[in-house]
Amino acid sequence: MMKDILTTADAAELLGVSIRTAQMWVESGQLPSWKTPGGHRRIPRQSVLNLIEETGQDPVVTSANAVILASKGRSDDWLAAGLPGSGLTIDVADNVERLRLYLKSAPPTLLIVEGAGDPERKKFVTAISSDPRYRKTLVFTFTEKGAGSPAARSDMRIQMQMLPTATEASKAIIDHLKARLLEDTDIAAYARPLNERARLEAVRRTALVGSDPDGRFDSLVRLAALVTKAPIAMFTLITKDQQWFKARVGFDGEGTSRDWAFCNETLVANEITVLEDLSKAPGFEDNPTLEKPYGFRFYAGAPVRDPLGFALGSICVIDTKPRSLEHEERDALITIAEAISNLIRLTLTEANMDGSKPPQVLDLAKSGG
Repeated sequence: MMKDILTTADAAELLGVSIRTAQMWVESGQLPSWKTPGGHRRIPRQSVLNLIEETGQDPVVTSANAVILASKGRSDDWLAAGLPGSGLTIDVADNVERLRLYLKSAPPTLLIVEGAGDPERKKFVTAISSDPRYRKTLVFTFTEKGAGSPAARSDMRIQMQMLPTATEASKAIIDHLKARLLEDTDIAAYARPLNERARLEAVRRTALVGSDPDGRFDSLVRLAALVTKAPIAMFTLITKDQQWFKARVGFDGEGTSRDWAFCNETLVANEITVLEDLSKAPGFEDNPTLEKPYGFRFYAGAPVRDPLGFALGSICVIDTKPRSLEHEERDALITIAEAISNLIRLTLTEANMDGSKPPQVLDLAKSGG
């Protein structure tokens, strides 16, 4: 007789994913579960079956991450080049064994393999391409005899010739992603990351926009203002058209139009962003918050992420005079952003345990990311 109640490991096996991926689904509310008095997680078998059978859903969940298998000696170059504007964090490995460590959790949005003609790497790419867990991962391979420009072997498998530098390879990938991952073709008055559709879906899944005040977030925002000696601090969530303040100090109102949001710059940079003098920062000449009654002149924000790594918004501080952040203040702001991200993980888990949030499956193919 089949068990009606499953452990996380049982659920992972039934779904055909890693245990870490199953844990992420639980933490983000995609799989209903509860804890036993002994602290062990339990999942209804029917919930797993529903997840598999639900019309239009796919049990593959993809993180906001790019994993790069670099050619020998190019790991540091890739770390320096990054994938600017993609909205993806990156992990870089120089051998297949290390690469597998980065793939133990959720499959990444993007997998880049240089030197893919090498027998070991070629075998690895072949295995990934036939593994259903990676069918929503865009695999980008570079070979010595590849095409001069990106050539699609299939919708999710792209190949091209090795380029002289990681910076050139990064640019080629970004150019290709612009055609795939942009939310739409409209012209916005603000910058957006290339995985914007998937990021917006991540914001929606949290169900935080419009939610009741939470003293835990309020405390962390007050701490951000205190440690940076800033008169204004906010935890913002960025939707398609709005920045909404889950918590704030020193500012009246629950949100603004998105085209007012300095946090757009943080989303695109995907890291802590400091604008020391907003009156001199390109793109903000017509921002109404630079004028009275606001008179904003300084902004610093660090990304706040969901359990899958998507940037939901930021923890930010604002001042009415140009200034900079000391090294310790930068570190403190990053640490507070990480604390808020962990609190979001906990909040989603709590909502899942009390049944207030239905399970959902991330499908980046449908969301554009």
